[in-house]
Amino acid sequence: MSAAIADLLTAALAREIATSGVRVFAVTTPATVAAALAARELGVPELALTAGFSALDGAPVPSVTRGEAGLLTRGPAFRDDPGDVFVALARGRVGVVATPAQLDAVGHTNLSGIGEPGHPKVALPGARGLPDHCSASRVWYLFATHGPRQLVERVDVVCGAVPPPGALRRLFTPAGCFELGGAGWRALWLTAGGPELVALTPAFGIVLGGDEPVLEAPDEEALAALERVDPHAVRRIEFATGADAAHLWSAAAEREAA
Repeated sequence: MSAAIADLLTAALAREIATSGVRVFAVTTPATVAAALAARELGVPELALTAGFSALDGAPVPSVTRGEAGLLTRGPAFRDDPGDVFVALARGRVGVVATPAQLDAVGHTNLSGIGEPGHPKVALPGARGLPDHCSASRVWYLFATHGPRQLVERVDVVCGAVPPPGALRRLFTPAGCFELGGAGWRALWLTAGGPELVALTPAFGIVLGGDEPVLEAPDEEALAALERVDPHAVRRIEFATGADAAHLWSAAAEREAA
């Protein structure tokens, strides 16, 4: 099931990137690298990719065991003042996919800690780039699961503010694709098991009308593009769990070491 969801969501994300109008895309995970590379195949060959700050490369390869350098280059990634990417982000010229620890009903994000501010039960890496996402740029959220731990009524710590009016914010989960608007999150489409998953997160505030379209299989053209750019399916690693995840990671490590 995780492989099918990985293919469906990554293909859908690739199509979104290709039709979004962005010309620079910040990759953050194996699936986002695969989606961005597939987007090039779907009509935007000039799409530039950046890993974190300003490491740009015209021919990246999906990689998961060599860190940021492995995502975009075969050697050390070029690093420069991050201001250029953040300025572009503020001006609406960059697209990015984020996976915060918590996302709430009005669009706040959290990557600092779970629990009472100042006394967290779980300490996390910190806000990182989330404050800079409060801009006109397109931001997508990608979660490998759809549950009440990540999708909450109110985040425990506000790292990313509510986006400005008109800014596009979309969420991809195994339940479907959702868009943030003035009334909260609404479903653009659901997966076959989407309604049941949405019911698990009542605090997140998604109200289904019962007439939402259901996406049961990936876009064939987008999936074919994915298979060309990501033949080893590294996109599936972040959707796998337990022994499956360990096997995929080990295989990737052996392949990349060679």
